[in-house]
Amino acid sequence: MATLKTKFSVGIFLIVGLAVIAAGIVWLGMSKYLERGRFFVAYFDESVQGLDRDSPVKYRGVYIGRVHTIGVAPDEKLIEVVMKIESDLDARTLNEAIAAQLKSVGITGLMFIELERRKANEHLVYPQGFNAPFPVVPTRPSEISKIFKGIEDVFDIFRALDTQTISHQLTQLLQKVNHTLDEAQLDAVIADVRTTLKNVQQLVQSEKADRLLRSFEQTAGSLNQMAVNADDGITEIRQTVDHLESIISTGGEDIRQISADLKDSAQEIKRAMESATLFIESTDRHVDSMQRQVQATLGRIEQAGETLNRLLERISTQPSQILFSTLPPDKPAAP
Repeated sequence: MATLKTKFSVGIFLIVGLAVIAAGIVWLGMSKYLERGRFFVAYFDESVQGLDRDSPVKYRGVYIGRVHTIGVAPDEKLIEVVMKIESDLDARTLNEAIAAQLKSVGITGLMFIELERRKANEHLVYPQGFNAPFPVVPTRPSEISKIFKGIEDVFDIFRALDTQTISHQLTQLLQKVNHTLDEAQLDAVIADVRTTLKNVQQLVQSEKADRLLRSFEQTAGSLNQMAVNADDGITEIRQTVDHLESIISTGGEDIRQISADLKDSAQEIKRAMESATLFIESTDRHVDSMQRQVQATLGRIEQAGETLNRLLERISTQPSQILFSTLPPDKPAAP
């Protein structure tokens, strides 16, 4: 009797356990169908490798849904991805103001769908030639596809270049440059210019130039002394005239006539001395100006000589600077 009771209890326990397990399986399976959410579809014109069913859908990094199904679009060109959005985002907003983009999760290779606001005049992908089963969210290319597209464009540009013609023209140009340098006899020209610079430096530093400057200075001093002597002479003449006037006041008509003649002569001498003074002052200014100009010219000649000498040294050590604005790269040192 005890054995039958035990078997009955075990049977009841198994039946209840199986019923609970079956109910749990059914509940777990139906939970996805009973959960809140709306379906949207996006069409991608690129590979969606790494994107799987139940991959997250995020709006600016916030989880709002998951990928429901992935398949090929009816036009057999685009990839159709159905998303289940659990957020309260308006369907019109998703269709008119939002764009979907594939993004990767770190370096794992897994992908998710990121929803972002559209940009002005942005190229987006829409389905063409067939009707979508759900409201459409337009897509934009992923960052990885943009990078590969840019690389392909660069290679297309290189392939479009006529490299053979460019190489041939460059070779001809280098040959012409070498021929021109050979004909120019650059070493001889540099030697001649250096000789000229040495002669200019010797002229600037020679005693003749110093004597010329000293001669200008002495001439200016002599002219100044002449002006001083002329002033002294005029003063003496005035004193003589005054003395004669005192004699005239006690003398006769002849003395008055002589005094008048002397006075006229003194006036003429005065005018002549004033003209001489003006001439001397003008000459003095011209001499000073000429002296300054000569000194400035000699300084510029010496500076130009030094600059040209440095240029010739650079050209002799780096002839390529005649053609290029920068120095060629240094050769690596031998190990």
